[in-house]
Amino acid sequence: MKKYFSLILAIATTLFFVGLIAKNEWHLHHSKSIFIELKPVDPRSILQGDYMALAYELNLQTSKPLAENETLNQRIFNHASIRAKVTLDSHNKVIRTILEPKNLSAEQSLILKNPENRYQALYPASRSFLFAEGLAQCYEKAKYAEFKVNLKGEAILFDLRGEELQPLNCKKQKNWWEGTIKDL
Repeated sequence: MKKYFSLILAIATTLFFVGLIAKNEWHLHHSKSIFIELKPVDPRSILQGDYMALAYELNLQTSKPLAENETLNQRIFNHASIRAKVTLDSHNKVIRTILEPKNLSAEQSLILKNPENRYQALYPASRSFLFAEGLAQCYEKAKYAEFKVNLKGEAILFDLRGEELQPLNCKKQKNWWEGTIKDL
C-alpha cells in the first residue's frame, strides 16, 4: 500500500483540479453576462506585474429600512458574503443592487463578498484584473466589468469592456513572440 500511496495521491489531486476547471468552464459557458460599471483605480503592482484594481458602482440599496441608530455596516457585520438582487437594464448593465432581497426569483441574484464588513467595500467575485505586461494603456479604457453569473448568484469575472460594452481586444495588441505591442 505504501508504494501506491504517492500514485493514488497524485491521481486524486489531478482529478480534483480537473473537476474544478470543468466546473468553472461550465459556469463560463452556461451563465448570463451582466455588466457592472467600474470606478477608476490605479493599474500596477510591483510583485504581480500589470493589473487593474477594480472598484464597482453597485448603487446599493436595502430592502428593509434601517432601525433607529442602525447603520448598514452593522447590518452586514460578520457576513462573509451577502446575497443581493440586481436590477438590469436592457443591455444587462446593473442599475441598482438591493441587499437582503425578499424575493430573489424576480430578478438576477448576485453574491457579494464582504471581507471588510463595510458596505462600501462589497464586491462581486474579484477586486483585481491581471493582464499581460504592456497592456495597461489599453485596459485603462475599461468602463465596465463583465461577469458570468449563474442561477445561484455566483459570479466569475470574465472580461473588461469599453464605454458602449464593446470588447477592448487588448490581448490582440500583444505580439507574444516578439515582445512588442501592435498599434491597432
